[in-house]
Amino acid sequence: MAFEATISEMLPELRLLRRELHAHPEIRFEERWTSDRIAAFLDGIGVPYTRGHAKGTGIVATLRGRGPDTVALRSDMDALELDEVTGLPHASVVPHRMHACGHDGHMACLCGVAKVLALHKDELRGSVKFIFQPAEEREGGGRLMVEEGVLDGVKAVFAQHSWPEFPAGSFAVRDGVIMASADWFRIDITGKGCHGAHPDEGIDSLVVAAHITTALQTIVSRELAPTDAAVVTVGRIIGGVAQNIIPETAFLEGTFRAFKASVRNTIQRAIERIATGVASAFRAQARATFGDSYPVLVNDRAMTDLARTAIRAMLGPDALIEADRPSMGAEDFAYYLQRVPGAMIWLGVGRPGHSNAPLHSPHFDFNDDAIEPAIRVFSDIVVRALQG
Repeated sequence: MAFEATISEMLPELRLLRRELHAHPEIRFEERWTSDRIAAFLDGIGVPYTRGHAKGTGIVATLRGRGPDTVALRSDMDALELDEVTGLPHASVVPHRMHACGHDGHMACLCGVAKVLALHKDELRGSVKFIFQPAEEREGGGRLMVEEGVLDGVKAVFAQHSWPEFPAGSFAVRDGVIMASADWFRIDITGKGCHGAHPDEGIDSLVVAAHITTALQTIVSRELAPTDAAVVTVGRIIGGVAQNIIPETAFLEGTFRAFKASVRNTIQRAIERIATGVASAFRAQARATFGDSYPVLVNDRAMTDLARTAIRAMLGPDALIEADRPSMGAEDFAYYLQRVPGAMIWLGVGRPGHSNAPLHSPHFDFNDDAIEPAIRVFSDIVVRALQG
């Protein structure tokens, strides 16, 4: 199908939509304004949808074509708890909320694909589901969508994620493992509070927290094989109310990442052992708890090859980048790929010649130059997947 003219005509609208979404960020399961805005766009292009998915804000639109098969495309919707400092005209108007991971761009691109394919639906050899999913950041909205049956009857599923490392107009792919598992942990420490001038009368929970944090760093360096990549990060230590009081309790929170289930299990057991052991050595108590985890994200080889073909066909061979290693970043699109063959594709959003802010930075802004190539590639992916 020839999409180029159709896409060129709609680009100004999609750029405005992306910036509108960027200015109104909402976090996990609170994407009510965002959901309303996506619904209004789908109404405008005549694509039917259902709402209320994944605790209320998810949307699933379905475009019916001529054929029995269905292919799905997924975009995340949520923002981060972050104060934006870009100073851009379309910067966030919501305090402590920011689209710092490119989900605003993902939604705009998926809306563009929906509009292009709706205009060519009589040529489609099957149906397309457009999944707008809440709560990708930490809360696993993808797991809820899959459990609700969003992939029932779906032949293949695809998604993209912004990647500042690569320039706009390029896409990176990889067979097999492409993103890590993610687990979250919290360690609660109980000591004995006392006056800061008399530490001998207490058990300092903050000292225990500091020693646990240091000891956790030995898991990767001393308990895993050097060939097994992993990360253990403590991102938060909370405790104390005043400078002259040794607090009775403290807690720390963090994440660990891996590419193998066996490594994940080893790390979790080590965190529990180290927390209780170190605390005991200081006469304190510690309890480790673990939150919902994201599985390893594994691309299907055949579907990744299909994406490679689409990228070359739409943009030429130079637009295709073979990722030489997986990322320690995690994505709940992994839940989709446990159920249905598909692929996660990294969307280049870098600005050549500029210092590109990383994801989750208060300086990050999605590059609108990536919208057109994304729509071209994912529209072609759908067509090829339905023909296969």
